[in-house]
Amino acid sequence: MRILITGGAGFIGSAVIRQYINYTTHDVINLDDITYAGNLQSLSSITDSERYTFVQVNICDSVQLKETFDRYQPHAVMHLAAETHVDRSIDDPSIFIKSNIVGTFNLLEVSRNYWNN
Repeated sequence: MRILITGGAGFIGSAVIRQYINYTTHDVINLDDITYAGNLQSLSSITDSERYTFVQVNICDSVQLKETFDRYQPHAVMHLAAETHVDRSIDDPSIFIKSNIVGTFNLLEVSRNYWNN
């Protein structure tokens, strides 16, 4: 099975990816934009795995999302990408709206279109 995980360079996402690579036979596509919360070093123990792929994509970019789905053809999607640092939301709440609402909507729409076709 190929699982596409958004936010895979974040704290929770990287832990989930390490679990999949270390304890299953699934392939994992890590889709992350690498913002302030992303840290690819947290995945250094599994980056050489043939079953792991990193793709730098912002979930707000529908075109890149569609290209990623078309290229990797995932069987499942786990959405863990989100803006979470409350202090940053006070400084610029529009980033949270874009990522957490618009980005999630884009991911749902691209996923729906992919599954329907």
